[in-house]
Amino acid sequence: MTAGGYVHNVGVLLAEVARRHPADDALVFADGRVSHADLDGATNRVARHLRSLGVGRRDVVAVYAEKELATYSVLLGAMKLGAVVTTLDDHTAHHRFLRKIRTASPAVLVVDRALPAALVDRCRQHGVRVVDLGELWHASLADDPGPLEDTALVTGTDPAYIMFTSGSTGAPKGAVMTHANLVNFAGWARQELGIGPGDVLTGVNPIYFDNSVFDLYASVLNGAAVAPISADIARRPADLVTEVERRGCTVWFSVPSLLVYLTTMRALDPDRLPTIRAFVFGGEGYPKSELRKLHDLYGERAELVNVYGPTECTCICSAHRVVRTDLGDDVGLVPLGRIAPNFACVVADEEGHDVGDGEVGELVLYGPNVGLGYYGEPELTERAFPVRPGAQPFVERGYRTGDLVRRDADGLLHFVGRADNQIKRMGYRIELEEIEAALDALPDVHEALVVHRRNGRFDQLVAIVGAAAGADPEVLAAQLAERVPAYLRPDRIRIVATLPKNRNGKIDRAGINLALVDDPDAELLPSASGAFIPDR
Repeated sequence: MTAGGYVHNVGVLLAEVARRHPADDALVFADGRVSHADLDGATNRVARHLRSLGVGRRDVVAVYAEKELATYSVLLGAMKLGAVVTTLDDHTAHHRFLRKIRTASPAVLVVDRALPAALVDRCRQHGVRVVDLGELWHASLADDPGPLEDTALVTGTDPAYIMFTSGSTGAPKGAVMTHANLVNFAGWARQELGIGPGDVLTGVNPIYFDNSVFDLYASVLNGAAVAPISADIARRPADLVTEVERRGCTVWFSVPSLLVYLTTMRALDPDRLPTIRAFVFGGEGYPKSELRKLHDLYGERAELVNVYGPTECTCICSAHRVVRTDLGDDVGLVPLGRIAPNFACVVADEEGHDVGDGEVGELVLYGPNVGLGYYGEPELTERAFPVRPGAQPFVERGYRTGDLVRRDADGLLHFVGRADNQIKRMGYRIELEEIEAALDALPDVHEALVVHRRNGRFDQLVAIVGAAAGADPEVLAAQLAERVPAYLRPDRIRIVATLPKNRNGKIDRAGINLALVDDPDAELLPSASGAFIPDR
């Protein structure tokens, strides 16, 4: 409940926040600020214009645009109509772009710059109306900024957005999340992380990436602000840190790889980022040896929060505040923490039944943040969103994360590896992440990835290691041999300055796998920035 009554969808909550905090910042750009009242009015105007274009409840609105006021107004305005939004990668290959278009079948595709003519033609062949963002924005300025009657008709079970994710397969899948999922998620962010008026979140994540759900909705739905930062700035360490400082950000959120990169490039020191009260990171493991560096810099004055959650469950489902004792050794990763109060979970065996404390199993999540499934993929949805064992006659669906975890006696979850990265070698079951963690712990290594190459009887483990200049593969191999048994030792260690990243800033595991399959001796080069390269 809020002072304005029961909140059942994103549009109602956005309007309620604007009523209670009209003058507070909602968006903090490099060249200006937008209040909650102005953002709410802009979304109402854009929603009315989208309706005049024929967009209605449960229609899909696709967005291919930069982080601008008009872009955010389309996303939130479409939700006020009960439409479903999806954001598209502006650097993806054409065949992947068109696959997403075919899957989502949007009524409208809103773009802020010209698509290649061939792509526009293909989209139109699929019945998609392509609309220029600038023209839509200027046309909407004549519309009424007042409340929209359509908003009250939207229910919590209505889908709010489709977030495409490749996961381990490399094929894009559209995870569908509801208004209730988002409202619940925003409430969790407020209670767990204290996000509210006066906070400014770093909008460094691409808007087509799941982490952007935290940036936008954890901020504007709680009376806080987001500071949208372009990909161009995010590639330049010194400029990124300066921009975060200039905009007065209080909560940092990114993948660990970006923080590791900033630390490696010496862009961080204790005098920088003085307004940051919490560093929140998730999406991949943070090597303890690197996390210790961040803790040494900021642990005395800011919280360091490791979060975990799949795209299919509204971005985040657990949080763990890192303390110095978590970093006492370099073994494994810091805990994922306890499952959030608005979730239930099972650490499951192959039949879906809970295993005991200390045993490894797949994490299966249940609760109000679990999404509806994959858009247009009923068979894939059925496999990934199982009915909870013993739930009959009251059916409860969960989500199989594919993540292998171990729950300790205190109820903390510990990440072990991915079910799809588990291999059998020399009679042993091996999680590749276990080898990566051991490599990460070596003195000269700042990141590592292990690839399993298999071709008939040929079986090889290749470690690709981001290490200090002058690092010797033979020395690293000898150091690793002191830490792990023979069956966990890579057959080859290849050294690069920094591991290639995909557009989301994560280590490009899929791309590296493809490179090794195409050419086992291929040179693996990072981008010029060392932070982001297009995914394959």
